Amino acid sequence: MKIKRYIFALPEEELPLFLERNKLSAQVLERKEGIVYFALYEPVKGLKPVRVEEVDTDWEKWRERFEPIELGSFVVLPPWKRPIFINPGMAFGTGLHPTTRLCARALERNLRAGMSVLDVGTGSGILAIISKLLGAGRVLGIDISEDAVRECKRNAELNRVDVECRLSDVRAVDESFDLVVANLEMRIFREVMGKLLGLVGEIGIFSGIYGENELNEFLHLLGGFEVLSVESQENWFCVVGRKKDEKLIV
Repeated sequence: MKIKRYIFALPEEELPLFLERNKLSAQVLERKEGIVYFALYEPVKGLKPVRVEEVDTDWEKWRERFEPIELGSFVVLPPWKRPIFINPGMAFGTGLHPTTRLCARALERNLRAGMSVLDVGTGSGILAIISKLLGAGRVLGIDISEDAVRECKRNAELNRVDVECRLSDVRAVDESFDLVVANLEMRIFREVMGKLLGLVGEIGIFSGIYGENELNEFLHLLGGFEVLSVESQENWFCVVGRKKDEKLIV
């Protein structure tokens, strides 16, 4: 399908304010001598394009390829992206690790509005925060590190979400949650899997599993849980399971 692409040019320092004022997201094409050349897929009142061209494009694929644009201290995001603010503290979990990204995608696909969520090994709290932003009801993040709990609280406040961050081992939790997400090491899964599965009311999202051998071992530990999906990235795996006889829209 052919669509029109409008190419504009603005000084680097003017572009962030222009995009903010017009609530637009741009595809940056080139930076040259302080001027940014960028593409939009609609005309803009009051700004003349450098040129207009017809291009073959698939809108959905273009959306997938869109990356945040850094302009000085500004970051330009398209309207379908949702920002999460994480302090670069001592706790693990900035979103860069494959297991964090796998868990985030699994949350988007399996979390329904109003679900209660337990994030085991919450670290920076990023998965707990994502759960709340996706519409979860009560969200509890637990960790055995005081630094992690402190960062979880700071990041929840920064993102203005109601997440409970608690210093606790999973074996000390005595209530179940609709959804449990656990991004842990395999050695920890071996120690606490029985307790962990007992906390899952409906859905479990598990990652931190590396390689085929650990995956096979983990699937054995799941026991009577039904495996809904297994996804991988860079040889790290994320397993989504649910208790049998539970109904879930996926």
